[in-house]
Amino acid sequence: MKKFALLVVALALFFGPVASKASAAAYELKIQTSLATSSMYFKTLERLKANIEKLSAGQIKVELYADGAIVKNFEIFDAVSEGLVNGGMCWTHWASGKHPAGTLFSAPIGGLGYGLDQMSQLSWMFEGEGLKLLNAYYQDILKLDMISFPVLPMGPECFGWFHEKYTSVAQINKLTFRAPPGVPSEAFKEMGMPVVSMAGGDIIPAAQRGAIQAAEWIAPGEDIVMGFPEVWKHYYLQGLHQAISIGDVYINKTWFEKLPKNLQEVINLSMKVCLIDQLLSGIKVNSEALETMVRKQGVVIEETPADYYPAFMKAARTVIAKYDKDPFFKKVHDSQIAWAKLTVPFETRSNGLFYMMGKTAMDEGIITDYK
Repeated sequence: MKKFALLVVALALFFGPVASKASAAAYELKIQTSLATSSMYFKTLERLKANIEKLSAGQIKVELYADGAIVKNFEIFDAVSEGLVNGGMCWTHWASGKHPAGTLFSAPIGGLGYGLDQMSQLSWMFEGEGLKLLNAYYQDILKLDMISFPVLPMGPECFGWFHEKYTSVAQINKLTFRAPPGVPSEAFKEMGMPVVSMAGGDIIPAAQRGAIQAAEWIAPGEDIVMGFPEVWKHYYLQGLHQAISIGDVYINKTWFEKLPKNLQEVINLSMKVCLIDQLLSGIKVNSEALETMVRKQGVVIEETPADYYPAFMKAARTVIAKYDKDPFFKKVHDSQIAWAKLTVPFETRSNGLFYMMGKTAMDEGIITDYK
């Protein structure tokens, strides 16, 4: 919290004088997102927009565009680089088809199989080599004219939705499961689970046809909007396929570097505030959604089978290692493993403390699963 307090003070001191300098927007930042306006993450970006406009004293005007308004989701990278829009939002692992290292930045499955958690991943980004490598990925490897800001932490994403309670990997491995494409699906297959990938809007129709028996999406705040509680009633919160999931905002590099230095700093610090904003609001939104699911929609919160964790983490290490033959992938992977070896012992014991606090309160009955 000290860092957050200092950040707020720095913003106030640094940008206080700017507020009197200008009233008309000199620059316009158009951000094509991959989000529906109903998404909690779109609402976080609306607060990012407000912060940039306020702290720039109106010198920067920000326009947010919902999913598909100007370009389609997988066109966002090129659209930002080419200047069709000068801003975008999606996930770096969506670029994994261009180069597999993309998955390591925004969705390293199973914490790489080394126990890396989302806060440690963010720490690697801002206190380690992460941001430098992330922008090298876009600028040097993919040859895109843009800068990436990791600002929308979405993990841990839930294991998913099922029709029944399951107690072992052997049971869930018999189910056809909707999983994200790419490396997460590879890990499920390595673990022995039959998976298929499809767009979000196709999940419920597929379930109603019996084409899939289970599915994952994101977390309670987004899953409730999708209508999953109307189809499935057993919700497994602990998932490893995207335990770390971080959305990025992209800005055209040429456009950004033409901004005055103080306005560049407005954007830099507003992005970091956005990160904190999402971490805090995500707890509230997901908790409220989960409470509604349980109390009003009959959802049962289930424990993910204990043997899922070692099975998936082993599969994660096997799948990720296949890509180490690429030098840049290996460079990023090695950097993350080193960070995991540094941070996992501390984070595991610290997170374990909070887990035991909550479990003790629930065991005593003073906190319940919203019942």
